[in-house]
Amino acid sequence: MIFFAYILLAFMIGLIIGLGFYIIVGGIFYRSVFSRKSKLKKQIEKRKNTPEEIEFWDKNGFQDVSIKSFDGLNLFGKYLNKNNSNVVLLVHGYGGNFCDMAKYSDIFLKRGFDVLVVDNRAHGKSEGDTVGMGWIDRCDVLKWCEFLSQNNNFYKILLFGQSMGASAVCMASGEKSSCKIVAVIEDCGFDNTYKQVSYIYQKSKLKTKVFLDLFVSFANRKNGYDMKQADVVKQLRKNSLPVLIIHGGEDDFVPTEMAYNIYNNLDENRRAIYIATQAKHTQSYQVNEKKYTRIINEFLDKNHIC
Repeated sequence: MIFFAYILLAFMIGLIIGLGFYIIVGGIFYRSVFSRKSKLKKQIEKRKNTPEEIEFWDKNGFQDVSIKSFDGLNLFGKYLNKNNSNVVLLVHGYGGNFCDMAKYSDIFLKRGFDVLVVDNRAHGKSEGDTVGMGWIDRCDVLKWCEFLSQNNNFYKILLFGQSMGASAVCMASGEKSSCKIVAVIEDCGFDNTYKQVSYIYQKSKLKTKVFLDLFVSFANRKNGYDMKQADVVKQLRKNSLPVLIIHGGEDDFVPTEMAYNIYNNLDENRRAIYIATQAKHTQSYQVNEKKYTRIINEFLDKNHIC
């Protein structure tokens, strides 16, 4: 009996140690990626918006707007409503804010679109402590689409996203909605949340798969969804919308191969792709502004959007 008691005690001690290790290590990795205060996010946020990006909104008459997310968060946006028949919803990337979308918004303003730009949850002026990593953000994108439809029943909605925001709009397009979403433009989006998180993890100093599996398990339980299921291709296959894929040929944050994976898994009659060969992550516009703008306008013309 004493022998079995020792075995049970050793088992219980091992279980407690293992559980403690799981919570501590998993929690550390989780906060490093998903927390509003994560070090990775803070590093990206160090990039300051230019005076032009900050002044763009007031100069063009944008108004502050807000909505409630499905889980009760206040989400912030900037909206220019001129009662046009087409509107574009622009969604920034990980560690960004609505100001990042100034130069892209200008493309659509000149095209005659109304424009809505938003701060993702746990970014900018929007509430939230946990980054949505595209999958949770897709629900927020649909809420913003409902907001737009309520303001103008005749709107045809174009979704535009960059990086994490690109994945968010692609994932949102696969959900059922009464809103009139007509097309998707994604710039440097990842094709799967698990693959993207794994890629970033593998670039860190801790490359052990055991730690990765532990972190993913912890994150899945904490977030309430399986990152592997947060898949852009699967979501895009649920609709027949035209999709323009833009990516930097030298992107070392979201691998360019992810853009090709999305492209190769869509029907030929609905897909278009532009790889800016010398561009790093989200730098395609900066590398060749004229070509970037022309590619978007040609995509809109081909699909008879505005």
